[in-house]
Amino acid sequence: PMDIITINVLLEALNNRQQMQQILVSEKKNDKKIQQIKGQCRRLNIPVKTVPQIVIDRKAGKDNQGIFAQTSPIRFFDTDHLIANRKTDLILILDKINDTGNLGAIIRSAAAADIDGIIIPKHGSAPINETVLKASAGGLLKVKIVQATNLNSEIEKLKKNGYWIASTVMDGDTPYHEYDFSYKTAIIMGNEHSGVSALLNKNADYRLSIPISSQIESLNVSVASAIILFEALRQKIQIPKA
Repeated sequence: PMDIITINVLLEALNNRQQMQQILVSEKKNDKKIQQIKGQCRRLNIPVKTVPQIVIDRKAGKDNQGIFAQTSPIRFFDTDHLIANRKTDLILILDKINDTGNLGAIIRSAAAADIDGIIIPKHGSAPINETVLKASAGGLLKVKIVQATNLNSEIEKLKKNGYWIASTVMDGDTPYHEYDFSYKTAIIMGNEHSGVSALLNKNADYRLSIPISSQIESLNVSVASAIILFEALRQKIQIPKA
């Protein structure tokens, strides 16, 4: 389960019909947003318990907004499900993205680009928590997430199912806007500091680059992800539907 201690994040979760294990509201809070929370909970048949402020303080810390909620566990998928339920033929593979803000921002862009899913490693990646949910602006509840034990095994599975694998690297030989996203593609985005790992990069069919000014060393991984995802979306919008 994920703890939620901010009102706007809780409202976003409820608006996306996220199931909750519990919602506690301080007896001192009864403003407009608290009324919205209670109204959404009535519509979703989620019980809300009014408790003394000290109970909220114990669970959420002293600096809180008068609420505490716990989500039901977020559902994770497997790569086979993404392959069987593909819509846009675009999958994102995140190679040990450690920053929760970056992970949330990438998920937000992925939701906006309507990709089929995101594959992240079970170990060595940022945790899926409230910070990620907040940074994703609710996108975490709209994008299918796969937690993989071994990213290379997932890449081999994708290849066997007709996917091209494209890693994003500084010295890539294919400018991202020249790649044809009409093909089934899985894009690898690398760690904030070390980039795509050597083995994943070796297993890629293409190595994409984003041309940037020589004045700047590199782009933030969430920005780079958004650039590539929206180029893919731009191309797909222009592809006539069969």
